[in-house]
Amino acid sequence: MRLRHSTAAMTAAVLLTVGCGTDTPDKSTGSTQASSTTQSAPAPPPAPAEPLTAKQVLDKLTAAELGLTSGAVQDEDTDPNDLLGRPNGYTSRASADLPGADKQADKYGVDRGLVVEVFTAAEDVERRAKYIQDSLRSMPILGTEYHYRADHGRVLVRVSGKLKPTQAKKIEAAVLGL
Repeated sequence: MRLRHSTAAMTAAVLLTVGCGTDTPDKSTGSTQASSTTQSAPAPPPAPAEPLTAKQVLDKLTAAELGLTSGAVQDEDTDPNDLLGRPNGYTSRASADLPGADKQADKYGVDRGLVVEVFTAAEDVERRAKYIQDSLRSMPILGTEYHYRADHGRVLVRVSGKLKPTQAKKIEAAVLGL
């Protein structure tokens, strides 16, 4: 018991001594120097690397042998949503056909298989995915989509809801492996 009180008293004394560092004027410059007990702030986390492009994602998904065909990278003339390069839009976009999807659907549309949309920030992907899912919920006649994210949340892979769930799971696994 006596040892515990002594240890507590000694710890308190050390803490008070350390906490009472003095600022002494530097006579040569007239400035005040802080004691040497200050700590530097932790380094900020490293910024993520440049986002993948839609073409890079499409190439990796094609290499995963998921059955993708007719892969195409959209430009501002072929982007069906007119969001490529625009404010709040994506920085690149690609699409491909998948077995089980609608081959008669609009060219470059998600109903043909899948679409890859790349944004500068994960928040933009969240906003886009929420907008699409809210629209589909409010108008069920439009169908359904699976959504998967990659590359620190900056890539949205949209997959036609016409695909069987087992096929969609394979795509999800490939996207998670990017």
